[in-house]
Amino acid sequence: MFVAQINAFMAEIHNLIPWFFPVLMVVFGGVFGSFLTCCLYRVPRHISLRHPASSCPSCYTTLGAKALIPVLSYLIFRGRCCYCQKPISPRYLFIELLSIFLCLLAWFIWGPQLVLLVAIAFVLCLQFAFLLFVFEHKIASKVLLFSIILLLILFINY
Repeated sequence: MFVAQINAFMAEIHNLIPWFFPVLMVVFGGVFGSFLTCCLYRVPRHISLRHPASSCPSCYTTLGAKALIPVLSYLIFRGRCCYCQKPISPRYLFIELLSIFLCLLAWFIWGPQLVLLVAIAFVLCLQFAFLLFVFEHKIASKVLLFSIILLLILFINY
């Protein structure tokens, strides 16, 4: 009953504001992609995700808000640090764009349903596990296990 009410509410929002969920998927995908790049750098090095604040890997200057906007800051500063002008790896842009694409793909497949949240969580965890495996394969198995649990939840709901 609760799931049906949430699905009806989401469908009503979609009918009133059809662009709301796609824009939300772009924002959420970009923010998660940005967080994912942070995790891919910090987790294998046993650095806290909360402290210190994000900084340039070349000049170690703490990044301000304008340098932390997913995708846009990379494009605005032309792939360079806004402080020291050293190049930033295109890997950051790629991961953020991939996250946006995966969130939009989940939206187009599942639409305005509660299961969309589980699908997005699964897809983004799987992306994280894959990228960890590519860059640092030691931790990937734990994230992969969590992704499988989310996949089971996804299939149980269908």
